[in-house]
Amino acid sequence: MPYEGGEAPEVGDYVKNQWEQPGTVTRVHAARAGREEISVRWDDGGVDLPLALAEEFTLLSRKPRKTVEHEQ
Repeated sequence: MPYEGGEAPEVGDYVKNQWEQPGTVTRVHAARAGREEISVRWDDGGVDLPLALAEEFTLLSRKPRKTVEHEQ
C-alpha cells in the first residue's frame, strides 16, 4: 500500500509518522502481500527505522525528478 495520502513511496521522500516524527526514506522494499515497506532515517538522529509500512506515513515533500535534456 502507498502512503496514507495514496502516493507511492520513493527514496528521498520526506515523511512523518502518526507521532509527527519527520524523517527521510532511505530505502523502498519490495511489497509483501500488497503492502510496501520503507526504511526511514529520523531527523532527530534517533536509530534508523529498518522496516515500516508505508501506509503508516504521510508524505511531506518530494524532490522533483531531474529530467535529461537531449542535445540535437
